[in-house]
Amino acid sequence: IKMIVCDLDGTLLNNHKVLSSNTVEKMIAYQQKGYLLTLASGRYFKEVRRFAEELKLDEYHGYAVCGNGYEIVDMAAQTTFHFSGIPSEIARDCIKLAKKCHLMQYVKINGTYHLSVSKHIMNGIQKSCHHLNEKGIRQLSYAAHLLDETIFEKELIHLIQEDIVKICVIGTPSNQKKWIHLLEEKYPDTFAYYPVNSVSLEITHKSVSKKHAVETIAHENGFTLNEVIAFGDSGNDEPLLLSAGIGITMKNGTKRALKRAKIISKYTNHEDGVIAECEKYLD
Repeated sequence: IKMIVCDLDGTLLNNHKVLSSNTVEKMIAYQQKGYLLTLASGRYFKEVRRFAEELKLDEYHGYAVCGNGYEIVDMAAQTTFHFSGIPSEIARDCIKLAKKCHLMQYVKINGTYHLSVSKHIMNGIQKSCHHLNEKGIRQLSYAAHLLDETIFEKELIHLIQEDIVKICVIGTPSNQKKWIHLLEEKYPDTFAYYPVNSVSLEITHKSVSKKHAVETIAHENGFTLNEVIAFGDSGNDEPLLLSAGIGITMKNGTKRALKRAKIISKYTNHEDGVIAECEKYLD
């Protein structure tokens, strides 16, 4: 094995959405032994940077794969490579079709999050997240943080003037299926679909995936996916976990991810499961 690849939320981060001191210590030690470390997340680089810095990826020539594989950041060289986004005209139509299917749309535009839902509804959601957060349910802290940075809009179509990295929709599984059907009918073989949970789905350009990004990093460094150990917990991790030499799904993974897993960890993200599995396979 030449490279360790870790998803963040639900995988390397614990339920408090932080890296445990044990995880930081052990991951730095693995890099010192010569393993390349890559963080692969659905988050954008702005949200991944602090974890990459905490793990000293810049010092040990590690990488950050962000936006479900849209961009690769070489932490040592501080260079970024982007794959294709969703063209603005098509993105606007995706939003239109999502609205037709009664799905809320959540999109990052020019560095700012925008959500197509009434302010009244979102005020209630924000208050609920912050209340539960104060009660100690820390898993919601990241969601509350994102909502604090979100602008609520009645319509998103007029805001989309440039290519979009990904579109997230929120709604019932049946409405998500209707949306996918409409997209495939109008734009066949154009998108990659990544379930986030039972009520959320993300789409990207078909060239965007964690698997493709990690394969690119491996090629640039002279090895293959077969020499990669990868960890994840949900839909956007599945192609990578199924293709890596060792692909491990966390015990706390989504039902779909667990059903399709090659290897299921005995440990959750809150039990430092990645470290436990690395000790099993690498030490």
